[in-house]
Amino acid sequence: MVHSNTFAEFIGRKVNKVRWKPEDLMASTMFVTGSWDNDEDNVLELWGLSSQDEDLAKDFPPKLLDSVQQDGDVTQIRFLDNKFVAVSTDRGTVKLYRIIGENESPTVHIKEVTAWEELHSFEKGQKCCCKDIAVCNYSLATIGEDYKINIISLNTKQVHQAIEDVSSSPLTCICFLTETQVLCCNSLSQMKLWDLRVDKSDITADINNFTQNQVPLTCIAQHPSQKHFIFTGSEEGDVGVWDMRTNSLLTTMSSGDTSALTELAFHPLEPDHMFSCSFGGRLLQWSSKKSYMCRNDPGDLEYSNFWVNTDKVKTRLSVNDVIKPIYSPINSLDIQKQQLVCGADNEAIYLQKHLKL
Repeated sequence: MVHSNTFAEFIGRKVNKVRWKPEDLMASTMFVTGSWDNDEDNVLELWGLSSQDEDLAKDFPPKLLDSVQQDGDVTQIRFLDNKFVAVSTDRGTVKLYRIIGENESPTVHIKEVTAWEELHSFEKGQKCCCKDIAVCNYSLATIGEDYKINIISLNTKQVHQAIEDVSSSPLTCICFLTETQVLCCNSLSQMKLWDLRVDKSDITADINNFTQNQVPLTCIAQHPSQKHFIFTGSEEGDVGVWDMRTNSLLTTMSSGDTSALTELAFHPLEPDHMFSCSFGGRLLQWSSKKSYMCRNDPGDLEYSNFWVNTDKVKTRLSVNDVIKPIYSPINSLDIQKQQLVCGADNEAIYLQKHLKL
């Protein structure tokens, strides 16, 4: 069922990434957006909601607090904590910013702290896209069109490790499996796992998806509490569930939307709820049917993680639209507490402040 209390705001730029500013104890009142496909005028923008009032209408439209020019399309945004945020672009650059000031202050702004120029490049210094970045504690991992992984120490602000030629096909997304292991996906429906403690030329695991055609994996998400379970979105709209203890694909799930998935995200506190957005303009909530599960399997320990039971997941899974399909690519989403924000190619951002969980 589509939520009726969703608000939209036209901001005049195609939104490629959107992220809530993290807050521990209360709902966040700030988020950032990164634009793309706007020639030389792409920006990182910081937005503020007016309050934490229950009346969503009072929060919209959000107030633009600050804007910082970017050297190309924004390809990823990752918060390190509630002050620092990393931003990558299609020019191979990653920058670290600090958000200074509070929402109520008229002087709140974004300040550049560090920039890593041309982290990714082709021969003769030709720039190439930084496709994705991942953050874990004091480490930052990047992948690019140059088939390269960079591991940056945020303590020293130096490239700690550079792994060349990591794939035979274009890399698409990356995440930290643990503090010392990075997992990257490519356009051949493969995942590669790297242990940063061993020689940089050695791969830990080369994981192939033999149950499907070679469909590009477009996005990746890690289960919030069961870290060894990895979820991938594909170009055909399917979600794959992987167990990294056995390096195997457990099952695939489909919503019926065959357009490419652009982002997956779990609710951080309610992992029975996963969200996806797609190139086809749909924002979906994937949920377990808890009441049915508890009534029929009160002692099923294996079923305590709903997503990995291949026999039951498809019959006890509900998939619903969070907003009405907009028929324009929704590129990014983020969840914090009971509020969700997403951004799209129709130059709008959407806010749902009362998710049904």
